[in-house]
Amino acid sequence: MSKLGSLDLTTKIILIVLVVVISYLTLFLVLSEVFVQENTSWGGMMDHMNGFSPDYTVAILISLTIALVAGVLVTFWLKPTQIRTAAVTKQTDELEIIKRALSDDEKAVLDEIRRAGEITQDSLRFRLDWSKPKLSRILTNLDKMNIIQRERMGKTYKVFIVGNQPEE
Repeated sequence: MSKLGSLDLTTKIILIVLVVVISYLTLFLVLSEVFVQENTSWGGMMDHMNGFSPDYTVAILISLTIALVAGVLVTFWLKPTQIRTAAVTKQTDELEIIKRALSDDEKAVLDEIRRAGEITQDSLRFRLDWSKPKLSRILTNLDKMNIIQRERMGKTYKVFIVGNQPEE
C-alpha cells in the first residue's frame, strides 16, 4: 500500500482505467457463456446477424456495471493516500522554497529544528556549537520572518517551525 501512495496522479488514473477495462472484458467473457444461448431457429439467427441479441445486452450491462463499481472502489482505495501525503508535501515544499532565500547559518538552524521537530534553544546551541548571541540573533530573524516560533520555557525557549505547534 505504501508504494501505491507514492504513485503520481497520471499513474493512478491509468491503473483505474486498466482495472475497469480488464474487469469488464473478463466479466463479459464469463457472463456471455452463462447468459447467451445459441438459438438455431431462423429468427434467432437473424437477430444475431443484425447485432441485436437480448442475451448479449444483459451480459454487457451486467459486466459494465460491475466493472464501473470496481473502478470506483479502486479510486476510493487510492484517494486517501493522496490526501495524506499532499499536506506533508505542501509544507515541505514551502519550507524548501523559503530556504532558498536564507543564509547558510539560517538553513542549518532550520534543518536542525526540522530534524528534532521541537527543540530548546540551549539544545540547539549545543548541537550547532555556536555562541548564545549568534544563535539568538538567527532565531530572532527567523521568528520575525514567521518561519519559526519560540515559546518561553523556564530560562530558555522552546523552538519549532510555524505550523508544527507542539502538543500541550
